[in-house]
Amino acid sequence: MAQDVNFDDLTEHFKKRIYGSHKGAIRLAVLERDLKAEIPNYAQGGLSVLDIGSGFAQMGLKLAALGHDVCINDISQNMLAVAKQHAQEQGLAEQITWQHGAFQSLPPKPYGVVLCHAVLEWLDKPEELLDVLSKFTHQNSVVSLMFYNQDALVLHNLIRGNFNKIKNNDFKGMKGGLTPQNPIQPAWVEAKLNDLGFEVSYKSGIRVFSDYVGIKRGGNASDDEVLAMELQYSNQQPYQQMGRYIHFICRVKQT
Repeated sequence: MAQDVNFDDLTEHFKKRIYGSHKGAIRLAVLERDLKAEIPNYAQGGLSVLDIGSGFAQMGLKLAALGHDVCINDISQNMLAVAKQHAQEQGLAEQITWQHGAFQSLPPKPYGVVLCHAVLEWLDKPEELLDVLSKFTHQNSVVSLMFYNQDALVLHNLIRGNFNKIKNNDFKGMKGGLTPQNPIQPAWVEAKLNDLGFEVSYKSGIRVFSDYVGIKRGGNASDDEVLAMELQYSNQQPYQQMGRYIHFICRVKQT
């Protein structure tokens, strides 16, 4: 029976392949830029924050360091252990609330900011997480939702000539790998959020061109130049739609 992915067995692989790489640096830079722009009082602290399926909790720890009240949650004990180690190194561990377990077990409580980064695509039923967002939000909450973009995966396979994958709608990652089991269509997420009483107020793409580069030449040979260009084009159309990940900032619809 299909089930949500627990990263206990993939922690080291994830550490090296994602946040130990330039891909991870791009992800964090875009997320941080977006959150600074869209969260009121980002740098002043004082907000309550829930980091659902936090992984190593990079953004949760950044917000804790700024003086926000952060609750960090993950189903993986190993991922949480790494997050706690990083928190201890930064002197933050004691001021963070730690919640080990599935998001379904989180007690309902409204937060000012809800982070949900690279979680939806690893769930057997992604809609279940969207369905419970209202339990963790109030009228002025900000939801930061990042997910693996199926549209970009189609483009990637078109470029590589993997036409059978597209014809067969075969986008599910292999077990034990880091390609998610449920790549998500952004239009589906936006429609679902709208039905649930949320509106998407801001969009950006993460890795809008760098994943498609074959032979690195010119500026593509420089990590710094690639990062600068990713930041420049990540929230511009049509490039935003090409991101390997999509980042939505969502708010409760005003009534």
